Amino acid sequence: MDLSLKYQLLIVRNYQLSSFIKQPKDIRLFFSEQEHYTLLSSLSERYTNQVLYDLGTYKGLSALALSSNPTNKIVSYDIGYFVEIQRPENVEFRIGNFFTDKEILTSPLIMFDVDPHDGKIEKRFLDWLGLNAYRGSVVFDDIHLNDEMKAFWASITQEKVDYTEIGHWSGTGLVILQ
Repeated sequence: MDLSLKYQLLIVRNYQLSSFIKQPKDIRLFFSEQEHYTLLSSLSERYTNQVLYDLGTYKGLSALALSSNPTNKIVSYDIGYFVEIQRPENVEFRIGNFFTDKEILTSPLIMFDVDPHDGKIEKRFLDWLGLNAYRGSVVFDDIHLNDEMKAFWASITQEKVDYTEIGHWSGTGLVILQ
């Protein structure tokens, strides 16, 4: 399929997904060029019939973006329920500690956006993936938000790509673990 055709399809799917968003301000956020939702939708299109994880649900916009490819199932974790979208059929919201879910280790793509963005939980998660021989890609949000996150990003020795230019204004990075 032609690249421009794929991009047009992605735009159509994202507009269809916007019907799940309850708040007008969140619809604007979902389509903002300073956010990472289009990037997440694009990444999800690279996988078919997979379970993708979103860690740090909050309002549910990242899970919604990842649900762009309806053949994928999205599992989204948070410590409480703060969701402000209608749940698409291919999204499951879970409350709890994602470290206890070993199924995460079978996912080819994980989105990680957990507060407080101090670099510590991000490092702990990356170390946990390494200890469990995870093979796949992890998107880290807010990699340029503060000095702690900048230090975390700089410390990563695995293959990585800084997608801030097409991602979130505070930094979006992809780490590839092989």
